[in-house]
Amino acid sequence: MKKILCFLFTALVFTPTLSMAYILPTRTILQKTSENAGSGIYAIEQEVQFSSGEETVSVKETWLIDSDRTMRLTVTGGKDLANSFKLQFLYNGGQKWSMVNNNKKNEKAPEDFLEKFLNFRNPEIFANTLAQLKMIPHSAYQKKPVGKVGADFKHEPEPWVRYSRTGGVVNYALGVATPVDQEQNSPGIWIEQDQFVVRKLRLPSQVEMSANNYNQFARGLFYPRARTIRWGNNSVTIRLISASARPQTAVNLFQPSSLDSNLKWDGINALPAKDVITEFYTRFR
Repeated sequence: MKKILCFLFTALVFTPTLSMAYILPTRTILQKTSENAGSGIYAIEQEVQFSSGEETVSVKETWLIDSDRTMRLTVTGGKDLANSFKLQFLYNGGQKWSMVNNNKKNEKAPEDFLEKFLNFRNPEIFANTLAQLKMIPHSAYQKKPVGKVGADFKHEPEPWVRYSRTGGVVNYALGVATPVDQEQNSPGIWIEQDQFVVRKLRLPSQVEMSANNYNQFARGLFYPRARTIRWGNNSVTIRLISASARPQTAVNLFQPSSLDSNLKWDGINALPAKDVITEFYTRFR
């Protein structure tokens, strides 16, 4: 009887510890996260607020999203900017398209393009992107050889994945922890342990994005209702207005020929937040 009681006590004490110590492989984490990016085309409407001193400027973004590489964005100003500020960008195949003086212009999509990190549907592309940003090694997504089972099984931990708390929840933090004596923070991405959604992102440029209050929408899409983007001394907040599925016929709107509006920046010229707004839409969009 004493042996049985000792066994039960040991199992109760140590089993939770062992389960908490196990961290899923990078491949599994990215696969589960990609599954929460939905399927098909979505329309995302959100309000973006820029603050400068006591002044706050709000604009509305309307996104049409098919994947991390195929998107369309239209930005319109509020009451005071309704007729003097409008931006329209198309992202397709790593290129960013716009219209200037009725001529279509294309350039490489920005290095710090943030929106793609909420819309990776292919886990391998997701992994390749994180590897290029030096968050994980290029081999992280490769299938591991099938090992022995049972008592001989040994899970090899991945040094670039750890548990970390942010946003009040436990996350899988992908990326090397910042050494104490390092001035700049190391790049990384924080994926919630339970829901497998992106809760925090830090790029090599030190730009940080936090995402909170996730809800589930049509066709398996999980999207945050609140985000904050910080760089230098600047901070921008984003509030989700709506997220809805769109028919596949909307795919025609991802062609450069569908652009129908010139870039219009005049409305922000006299605003204290002009520089922040300009940098945001040239660097992160």
